[in-house]
Amino acid sequence: MLEALVDGTAWPATDLARVAGVAPSTASGHLAVLMEYGMVLATSSGRHRYYRLSGPDVARAIEALQVIAPSVPARSLRQQRVTADLVEGRTCYDHLAGNLGLRVADLLVGSGCIPQLEVRVHTELVQPLPAHPVVAALVLDCVAPAGRRPTVRGCLDWTGRRPHVAGALGAHVLELFRRNAWISSRPGSRAVRLTDAGHRWLEALETA
Repeated sequence: MLEALVDGTAWPATDLARVAGVAPSTASGHLAVLMEYGMVLATSSGRHRYYRLSGPDVARAIEALQVIAPSVPARSLRQQRVTADLVEGRTCYDHLAGNLGLRVADLLVGSGCIPQLEVRVHTELVQPLPAHPVVAALVLDCVAPAGRRPTVRGCLDWTGRRPHVAGALGAHVLELFRRNAWISSRPGSRAVRLTDAGHRWLEALETA
């Protein structure tokens, strides 16, 4: 259930029970414990109660734990496809992860926009910004929100086993990908895939 909630959206308890393969009463018991320990929050709408992660720190912890968790062999073609989709690209709370997220991280580091990423290390955009198309496309409109959230933070990718971009910049990049239809979501999953426009745009940047 926590892995499903890493997509950053709110889920009804019935859907979380379904993805976990348990009875609704069992799911409700687990969710009550998760709420008690501050990992999830709940809101009510009509007859339904919706659950979401309490914040990005919980999402990062789940992503990091998956690095050391023992792998579970896929028992069906569907499970193999789901796993492959998540490896290729996915959302990690409010930023990109998987191979797609790591490609973006490599672009930003390689262009000199941000320093080499380290897990949980807060950093800032490089000033002055280098003259590179990545900057115009991904960085210039990024404004760090008020509060304690860092501009850039490394988040350990459980499939790539190295950091992808989180923080305000990571959220900004995901919003740009969605706004420009560079990615599409896979139904019932936090997996995302590049659209044709996204493929053209990303390949153009990588060869610039």
